[in-house]
Amino acid sequence: MEYENSLNENFLEGKVALITGAGSGFGREMAVSFACKGANLVLNDINLESIEETRDIILKSNKVDILLEQADISDEDQVNIMRKNVFNKFNNVFVLVNNAGIRGGSSSLKTKTKDFNKVMDVNVKGAWNVTKIFYRKMSKQKFDPIVGKIINITSCAGTECGLNPFIGIYSVSKAALIAFTKLWALELGPSNITVNAICPGIFLTPIYNNDPDFIREWIKLRNIKLPIDQIGETKQVADVALFLASKAADYITGQNIIIDGGMTISINKL
Repeated sequence: MEYENSLNENFLEGKVALITGAGSGFGREMAVSFACKGANLVLNDINLESIEETRDIILKSNKVDILLEQADISDEDQVNIMRKNVFNKFNNVFVLVNNAGIRGGSSSLKTKTKDFNKVMDVNVKGAWNVTKIFYRKMSKQKFDPIVGKIINITSCAGTECGLNPFIGIYSVSKAALIAFTKLWALELGPSNITVNAICPGIFLTPIYNNDPDFIREWIKLRNIKLPIDQIGETKQVADVALFLASKAADYITGQNIIIDGGMTISINKL
């Protein structure tokens, strides 16, 4: 099979990408990138104004269909309503991106129960809700040879080298999503659905207030070393998502792809 043209223009035409947390940061950038390759979109966020803004940005330069779905993904009932709305408008969800996530709490043993529940409800239960509610329809799609692709957005904070007691519960939540990535790859592989994760390090996103000076100060405070001494840009994550959505990645599943400028391999070495 020929793969060299798999990232050419409009390789996602006729396919739908559903992105949670699409109102800013990685979610918005992935939505823009998928649209540029012809995908129709389902944009989900708890904040309606944010996905309206994402939609308006996309439609300035792309002719695609976009469905806005304001929903709290930690609420199973709301996700079920979203599923109904999605399949009333579209006949497929080829790419499902579990991107929505929040930070909260402090070290794991000092975090308040309400903060623990809030982080785990969005970062873990939310991704679980969306995946379990959408995978059955995805498994019956007629695309060949892969009928659907699930992409989870994890974090280096959830990796063995990146576990961080300053954001302990967030680390736990992302470690759980990495584990889900591998479990779902095993469970959904027989249905020809791939499941992979993109694992960002330090990027210019709302989680760091979109402020490079704040990030540099945070890096210095935490004594973090970056072999590639640059702050990541959201487009770099979106480019990896495009690759995973392409035919070139059809035989890749269960992987947590770290994109961090070498941060995690540098710990205790630089």
